[in-house]
Amino acid sequence: MVKYPMDTISFHKLSWQDVERDCIGLARTIPPDSIDTIVAISRGGLVFARILSDLLNKPISHITITSYDDLQKTKVPFIDETPSKMFRGESILIVDEICDTGKTFERAKSYFENFPLRKIFTATPYLKPHATFVPDFWVKKVEGWIVFPYELRETAEAIQKMTGDREKTVERLTAIGFEEWETEAVVK
Repeated sequence: MVKYPMDTISFHKLSWQDVERDCIGLARTIPPDSIDTIVAISRGGLVFARILSDLLNKPISHITITSYDDLQKTKVPFIDETPSKMFRGESILIVDEICDTGKTFERAKSYFENFPLRKIFTATPYLKPHATFVPDFWVKKVEGWIVFPYELRETAEAIQKMTGDREKTVERLTAIGFEEWETEAVVK
């Protein structure tokens, strides 16, 4: 984890191997017979839901909830897209990539409470210590901003917006753990 004295944001870059290992750890905590369908909170939860779908042998649906404007600003989570299925009598597992404040999970769970479900479970590999909502299943408590391997461009653009300078952006990305080939691909 890297913390910049001039910033208040610390970063932790995950590799694909980290994601896979943490999904396997998460899957081991979930009794497969307890759920019928996995519901990904997209976009972030899609990758994790797909891996869990493979490991638990369960189908996937999704709901789209938007929460972040950029690295430092959050907004009230709102639902952009809903599943067409009613999940009548099923137990669902709502999955997101991280539980930061908990508001996204709270919003998703409150939405699905109006469905004729048997049970609603929630899961994430990563939980922030300050979250007001604790999912039913999680693997690691993490501090700082997590950089997922599928959001390299987004991270680079957010940091470049903060620094206003290409060289400083490359320097910070390198300090976070970006390889040269990654920065070349995403820093304009």
